[in-house]
Amino acid sequence: MSDDLTAMCDLCLGEGAEGDGVLEVDTAAADSALRAWRAKAGADPHALFHLTSGARPVKWRVRHHSCGTGPRFAYTIAVERIRSWTAAVDWSIHLTDKTFLAATDWFDLLDRALHPRRAAVSGILPRIPRDLSGGPVGDT
Repeated sequence: MSDDLTAMCDLCLGEGAEGDGVLEVDTAAADSALRAWRAKAGADPHALFHLTSGARPVKWRVRHHSCGTGPRFAYTIAVERIRSWTAAVDWSIHLTDKTFLAATDWFDLLDRALHPRRAAVSGILPRIPRDLSGGPVGDT
């Protein structure tokens, strides 16, 4: 598996080395956001959390172990386990049965990795953008 992706800490903006960091989400906050959304939008499975006004997705964050502690109830992925596009797809498939996923910005996280111009300086990012102008991975 090649290291196509890198994890940049949301706190110190340094690169997450193997064994030194996690990608995590506060599942308690996601569950709470999902309950609040369902109370507002109902249990309709076709309603979309991200398109409901006032719904705020819970952010996935990259954090070095030395940059503090994570949320009390967190779902974590060691940064070395999401270093390739294949791993990102594999995690996406794995997370689809997690109830909290709908209330997180997982797909935005992947979108920022695919389109570096939309990315900030932290999160999961391409190690080397496909073109010098920072175009999306699919551009040739």
